[in-house]
Amino acid sequence: MTRGGHPPVNAELMYHGLEATPVGTVVVDVRHADPPLVYVNPAFERLTGYAAAEVLGHTCRFLQGAALRQAIDTGRPVTVVVPSYRKDGSHFLNELSLSPVHDDAGTVTHLLGVLQDVTVREEALQRAARAEQRLNATLDRLPDPFVTYDRDWKITYVNAAANFGHPTTDIIGPPLSVLSPDAHRLPVIQAAQRTLETGMSQHVSMPADTLHRELDATTFATDDGVAVLMRDVTAERQVQRDLQDSQERFLKVFEASPLAITITRLQDGQFVDTNPAFTRLSGYAREDVIGRTSEELRLWADAGERAAAITVMQTRGQLLEQPITFQLKSGEIRPGILSMVPVTLTGDACVVSLIRDVSDEQRAQQAAREAAAELQRTLDQSPDMIVSIDVHGRFVRVSAACERLLGYRPAEMAGQPFVAFLHPEDRERSVQAAAHPETLQGGATFENRYIHQDGGVVWMEWSSVQVFGGILYAVARDITARRAATADQAFLAAIVQASTDAIMGLSLDGTIRAWNTGAERMFGTPASEMIGRHLMDIVPSELVDEERAILVRVAHGERPPPIETVRMTRSGIRLPVQVNVAPITDGQGAVVGISGIVQDISHRRAAEQQIRQLNTSLQRKLDYLTGLRAIDQAIASNLDLPLTLGIVLDQVKAHTDADAVTALLLEPHDLTLSCIGSRGFTTPWPHDLAVRLGDTIAGRVVLSRQPVTVDELRDVTWSPEWQTRLMREELTTYAAVPVLAKGRVLGVIEVLRRRPFDPASDWLEILQTLAGQAAIAVDNAQLFLDLERGNFDLNLAYQETIEGWARALDLRDHETEGHSRRVTEQTVELCRALGVSSEHLVHVRRGALLHDIGKMGIADAILLKPGPLTDDEWVQMRRHPGYAVELLTPIQFLRPALDIPHHHHEKWDGSGYPAGLKGSAIPLTARAFAVVDVYDALTNDRPYRAAWPRERALAHLQAQAGTHFDPAVVQVFVARRRKGEPDV
Repeated sequence: MTRGGHPPVNAELMYHGLEATPVGTVVVDVRHADPPLVYVNPAFERLTGYAAAEVLGHTCRFLQGAALRQAIDTGRPVTVVVPSYRKDGSHFLNELSLSPVHDDAGTVTHLLGVLQDVTVREEALQRAARAEQRLNATLDRLPDPFVTYDRDWKITYVNAAANFGHPTTDIIGPPLSVLSPDAHRLPVIQAAQRTLETGMSQHVSMPADTLHRELDATTFATDDGVAVLMRDVTAERQVQRDLQDSQERFLKVFEASPLAITITRLQDGQFVDTNPAFTRLSGYAREDVIGRTSEELRLWADAGERAAAITVMQTRGQLLEQPITFQLKSGEIRPGILSMVPVTLTGDACVVSLIRDVSDEQRAQQAAREAAAELQRTLDQSPDMIVSIDVHGRFVRVSAACERLLGYRPAEMAGQPFVAFLHPEDRERSVQAAAHPETLQGGATFENRYIHQDGGVVWMEWSSVQVFGGILYAVARDITARRAATADQAFLAAIVQASTDAIMGLSLDGTIRAWNTGAERMFGTPASEMIGRHLMDIVPSELVDEERAILVRVAHGERPPPIETVRMTRSGIRLPVQVNVAPITDGQGAVVGISGIVQDISHRRAAEQQIRQLNTSLQRKLDYLTGLRAIDQAIASNLDLPLTLGIVLDQVKAHTDADAVTALLLEPHDLTLSCIGSRGFTTPWPHDLAVRLGDTIAGRVVLSRQPVTVDELRDVTWSPEWQTRLMREELTTYAAVPVLAKGRVLGVIEVLRRRPFDPASDWLEILQTLAGQAAIAVDNAQLFLDLERGNFDLNLAYQETIEGWARALDLRDHETEGHSRRVTEQTVELCRALGVSSEHLVHVRRGALLHDIGKMGIADAILLKPGPLTDDEWVQMRRHPGYAVELLTPIQFLRPALDIPHHHHEKWDGSGYPAGLKGSAIPLTARAFAVVDVYDALTNDRPYRAAWPRERALAHLQAQAGTHFDPAVVQVFVARRRKGEPDV
């Protein structure tokens, strides 16, 4: 390889050189589409962590794609810094330099790449850049101007405070002589020139007329020039000048002040200066005081006041208007007011004290207080409240009457706004009145409401309003009682006029002096005509003496009770009224007149009459409802038809005001009516008497199903017996209604009276309702009889069916013929003796009759076998209780009777069948049947043996008690037999 005419480089030497270089070096073959690495040196391996074998022949991810393409396209070297990752995943900043290698034709065939870890360098540059940014940001935020110049006097940096209104781009770059031709004359530029020459910092001040502000500037050398920091001291200098002026003014005030002023040094408490007023007050000359302390001069009359003043100064920083006592040079003690404030004079912390002698003020105030107290004592004697109010609406003084009138002490009201004590509704108009006091002068008054301390309302009348020196003076009087009396009178007058009652006032001789609107309406005479007339003009003549006597009693002070009497209206109508009269007395209790209240009670009388009628009607309805309730209870509680109809007839007689009543029942088979009950007749009614439907009015009621009323019985043809009875009972009117239930006529109820029926009364409606109740009773009774008859027939059919089954079983097994009937009767009697209820005995009877019903399922060959049964045959035979359960369970009414058919072969000791029950687990009825069954079998002949005697059979039962039989059942059974109870 040759370069520019130089001799060729030894390839081996170049290789060893690349191998030895500490910088990562790679060679890339760019003749391929994806240029592969064809060489990497050991420094590359150390830098990236990849061995040469891992990357050679592959595209290198450490070569930045854009830089690679740029080097190939331009044929010039390219250097970039890119972030990269080592094989172990660690990060570093890679400075990549790519240099193209050309062939003889000038074509780029390879790239030589150099990789360096520049992480530390780049991070340092970044930190420096950030530091420069922070510095520039800090300088930009400085309120003072800061400018840097290079050695050619070009501005290289200027902060926001130093641009003096010019854009930064206009300032940075041009020489200072171009920006400001006269700038070299400025003191600050001259100081900067010295710094540039000597390297020493310079300080300089510039007057305000140069840059229109006063500046202090500091210049210091930089690496490439000089920097200038200027501070605007315009305000500071102005403060110094103002302070100097203030000190001069203070000195003038200090000397001329009428107040005693002293200045003490805070460090040692020594007086620094005093003014002439202090000399005049204390008697000490200035030279006697300077350099000494107040303790040395014994100026404090009370050491405690001095300690308190020092404490306040230390905690609050100043002392204002503190009352003290001080001692003069002569030894006299004076009262004063002390104020102390801290100041700094010539760099020393000092305290300025101002002392005001208030002895003359206190003497004047004491005299004023004594005069005011004397005036207040005088005002406090007034029953009225006397107040003074300032321009802000606050009470200045309040007399002692406020505690009696409003419940507040004067001290509680003084200093408070007067509106705070006002009723909320009166505040606005009271404030307006106070704002215009001229409207309340010249005898005018103003009324408003105050709130008492206890919450009550007090009416106040304000008068004698005057204004002196901006203070309003006024007198207030409590008028609550007066207003209440006025309101009461107004209320009373309004009530009297609005009353619907007649209210009148009379003189003692009975002359009418007052006549209200109610009296005008009641009597029809206006007040203008009645006033002056005598009361007796409206009193009926027959009541005049009674009325005069009442007036005499009232004139003597009596209060007679209200009376009900009569008054005459203008039209002559006698009006029922209630009169209340009472004496009218004066303040001394003497009777001066008579008041009368007359109430029209005609409506009340009518209402009372209506109420009495309503009460009578309501009582009748209540009795009627009570009667219906009694009938309902009778229907619901019993089925005794005569008893229930008797109650119905009692109610009919009571509620229709009848003299006699009868109840007739219809016999539908022979179409006759028979009497089932009657009330009110003097002689009993024959209940066995039946009449045909066509012979009586009651029959026509049945046929027509409509009520019939006869006002005169003499006009009707009756049977001789009926005619005789009617004449004997003196009955003249008659009514009858049908008894209907579910569309059927069940009978008739008849009502007879000795006087006509009242057409306005509701007696017929009541009669029909009671007839409906009777229909319910009759219908219920007939339904019960039909139900009872049907139930009896059904039970009889059941019983006959069961007995038929029992006879069939007996006929099948000739050896036990009659057995079922006998054991049934005996079992029923034994169970009754054992306490089984009568309701359950019917099931006992059915169970006993059917005890062997299960043998219907046993073959005749086994059941009728003449000889002993085999074991297999006994197994079949012992299944008959189970067959009984299967046969009877589907029959609902026979399920309660299953105990005997199912368990009568169980034994007391548990050795029986089919379930092997033991003891009391066996149903009682089955235990009883087992005793009876065995006893009957032993005492009756069988083909294989003769019947046993009774005693032998009983002995056998007793022997088997506790094993086969229940001992208690055997005991009862044996006892009954030995008492002589015959066998069935």
